[in-house]
Amino acid sequence: MSKKKLSFFLTFFACQIIFGQEYNVYKSKVDTSFVSSYLGYEKKISILLPDDWQSNNQKKYPLIIVFDRQNQRSYNHIINTIDYLTAAEQMPRSIIISIESDNSKRISEAQNPISFKSGKAHLNEKYLFNEIVNLAESKFKASQFRVLIGHSWYGHFTTSMFTKNIDNLTAVIVLDPFFKQKNVSLIDSISALNNLEIKHTKYFRYSIGKDYPEDYRDIEFVKNENKNLKINIQGTYFPKAFHNAVPGLGIAEALYDIFEYWSIQQYNFFSPSNKSADIFTELKNNMINHYGNNLDFSLGVLNGKGWGFYDEEEFLKAITVWNELINQYPSFSEAYLYIIEAQQHLKLDTSKTKIKFKESVQLSQYYSQEEKKELLSELK
Repeated sequence: MSKKKLSFFLTFFACQIIFGQEYNVYKSKVDTSFVSSYLGYEKKISILLPDDWQSNNQKKYPLIIVFDRQNQRSYNHIINTIDYLTAAEQMPRSIIISIESDNSKRISEAQNPISFKSGKAHLNEKYLFNEIVNLAESKFKASQFRVLIGHSWYGHFTTSMFTKNIDNLTAVIVLDPFFKQKNVSLIDSISALNNLEIKHTKYFRYSIGKDYPEDYRDIEFVKNENKNLKINIQGTYFPKAFHNAVPGLGIAEALYDIFEYWSIQQYNFFSPSNKSADIFTELKNNMINHYGNNLDFSLGVLNGKGWGFYDEEEFLKAITVWNELINQYPSFSEAYLYIIEAQQHLKLDTSKTKIKFKESVQLSQYYSQEEKKELLSELK
């Protein structure tokens, strides 16, 4: 993206934060557009930010990219499913970028030029990684944990991205895709991953309906023949489901599968049987070894474990957990109040914690001004 275009984009971005649809965990949506240097025309996108996101800290988030924003029914269901699972502590807060396609250009964006002269999949690939991913990381603090979600033609395109750019992706979810174009077989490309040497687990999730029984048969064969433990392939078949129903049927299970390992690690931490506050480092390393990236535990799990130790009068352990909560969620200022309360039980000096609390409240964008006044009034 040129400096001139980027400057326009950022100016446009500054005035386009929309507080529209109500979500449980996501607070603001940025609707904008820019002309892709690769595709040569304007593309509209939405950026959805979690409720604890703010620009003045270093916290990073997984990146989820959803294609076909223009298909409002499936798009809204996918976004609401992500929001629901995040609120239910079943997946971490993420940066969500949704990309719209003009229906007159959508198919060519997913077509391989080997198959069709008008195919622009190779240019779309550059748009995805050089413009969208770069924007997410440079302006919105996205991590290198990346998930692509595509339906139909974009299920084909995202499958292709999984086979060609597996080192740059964590997971791909394809919803009623097909795997073949003229001169192109993605089934063969997925099969070739069986011999790939990689360090971290990569997830390929598919949901297929009544329109593509042969594609389901083919991908099931690949799944059953796969011996590469780092390539995690699973899917679901809905033999009576219509094409446009499949995204609603498949998305929740696919997201659950991808983040199940994360959920297990945080439950091991939260479990009543865990009496150690220091196990967190071990579990964090487990996630890095598995995914190749760290994923923060949910706010509710960290806060709940802190109060669990507090109720057991393990005040030092409670303080350790709440300090970790602040490290992972720096905008959650009230954790300092909990630390002060535990310090008072231990007859420790609270003066430095009170200073940090006041500084945190001033910087936090998690709370309204009214909520900030209420928090400050609780300081004893």
